[in-house]
Amino acid sequence: MKQFIIKIGAFSLLILLSILGVFCLADGSTDAMYLRFTTPSQKSLIIGASRGAQGIHPKEVNRILNRDDLYNYAFQGPNSPYGEIYLESIKRKLDTSTKHGLFILDVSPWTLGLRKNSETGEEYLSEEDGFIDNTNFVSLNPNIEYLIESLDKRYSDIIRNRIKKGKNLTYLIEDDGWLHVTLKPDQKSREYRTNKKIERYTKKLEDYHGVSEYRKESLVKTIQFLKQYGQVYLVRMPVIERMLAVENQLMPNFDAMMQEISEQNTALFINMMPDRDSYSFTDGNHLDKISGTQFSKDLANKIKILQNDK
Repeated sequence: MKQFIIKIGAFSLLILLSILGVFCLADGSTDAMYLRFTTPSQKSLIIGASRGAQGIHPKEVNRILNRDDLYNYAFQGPNSPYGEIYLESIKRKLDTSTKHGLFILDVSPWTLGLRKNSETGEEYLSEEDGFIDNTNFVSLNPNIEYLIESLDKRYSDIIRNRIKKGKNLTYLIEDDGWLHVTLKPDQKSREYRTNKKIERYTKKLEDYHGVSEYRKESLVKTIQFLKQYGQVYLVRMPVIERMLAVENQLMPNFDAMMQEISEQNTALFINMMPDRDSYSFTDGNHLDKISGTQFSKDLANKIKILQNDK
């Protein structure tokens, strides 16, 4: 019996060590979120949803603004709309020793929209019990909490994804938090993705009911918190005309609302939507890599002008 227990214990230990070994291989290819929860606290942050995650390149902004500290901590719409859950994660990630930080907040109607529970009529918070909500440790490597609680893949995929880096339909988070998505670049594939995206977002309108006062107040709280540590910029990123038409159905006065919020809270609003024809997109909603690079340069130059005007 004693020998049996020893063998079971040894076997269990071997399995545990194997799992820990796989966990140590987790990196920016594991999924579209993991790596951001493994890096140290950051002094400057990009915040928002997938447009910001894919479209704002920290290295380009850093280079033009002569910085080295901007980090992309944007995620995806369902999990990182403005709210208490995302704000608490931002508070954990921020290095509060800074007084000269740069904070770029990707804002859109989708991150501030009101969704209601069809049964209760109460506001539906899509981020509740999501990976941001469930990840208390945001600077732990390897982040065992995230890998156990929130990774929606098999652990064997950690190894498989490392091998697949750079191939079609793969995600790779760079060391600065920027999310590199690899998709087929041909025009036919782009048109297909764009049509599907427009169709899906048009359908999403049925679930939204204008602006959420809760999310609007949460955005203000986020600005108020961050401006203690540096300058805050609200940025509306570009999308194609058809996507903009969908957004205008949800919030036709969005730009005016952002301008008002920025003025009332000593932040600055940069509306990049008028420049939308200058860029190309993977699906009408997200900038492709080349345009993301150019957009980041353009955004940084606008910020530089605003800084010089102060």
